[in-house]
Amino acid sequence: MIERLLERREDAWGPLEVVAQGAEIALRFGNQTAQSAWRPGTPDWLSFAYYRAMTLPLALQPHPARIGLLGLGGGVMARFLLEHTESSIHAVDLREELGELAERHFGLDRNHPRLAIDFADICQPDWQPPWSDQVDTLLIDLFDQDGMTRLPDDTVERLIDRLDGGGVVCINVWRNTMAAVVDIHRQFSHHLHQDALVAHIPERLNTVLIYRREPWTPADLEAGLKRMTVAPQPLRRAQAEAWQWLQPLRGQRLRP
Repeated sequence: MIERLLERREDAWGPLEVVAQGAEIALRFGNQTAQSAWRPGTPDWLSFAYYRAMTLPLALQPHPARIGLLGLGGGVMARFLLEHTESSIHAVDLREELGELAERHFGLDRNHPRLAIDFADICQPDWQPPWSDQVDTLLIDLFDQDGMTRLPDDTVERLIDRLDGGGVVCINVWRNTMAAVVDIHRQFSHHLHQDALVAHIPERLNTVLIYRREPWTPADLEAGLKRMTVAPQPLRRAQAEAWQWLQPLRGQRLRP
């Protein structure tokens, strides 16, 4: 299929490319790996399976009112959450050029009243989470052209400090380097319960890990299924598919 380059920019961290291939528009960081993608003709469908898995916390969290999103990318997740939830979204990314690209090519309204975007290097020792109130849901999807972005332990500690007592953390990891995955689990299980919910993405090396302070129970999963049934249809469709990828708790089967 013929690929068209829609826009190319260069910043301090390298190239940013927006390409169209068939019905899909994708963001790349100078290589062949798509960092974000959507189909403007079907905007309610999340193109990446791991995007769909990252909607699971919205079923598992009783009242997802304030969402922290680390990794704006093309703004696909931010746009979807603004359209299909009533939550406020506070996104953080390193590369300021992404804001304009997300609006121009991926349908993100940067002036949405429930959206705030900060551009900063969260790996710097003086970085602080920018949200004024604690978030109840934290979605982490941090990748560059070389793979996963590793967070310093101090950054993780500051993030957990700004998570409310019943808050949920969801992390997209890439299993090509298991040592990195083990280290991420070490970092977050130091502050949160070590028995994360796990969703393996079919035919991909992505895994989504979902943490909170208390252990997950069968009752939590039952409640999540009930919340899913009353979610808006695009959100419910994504969650219903991703629910099948969850690894069950011991002795518990997960109904689709």
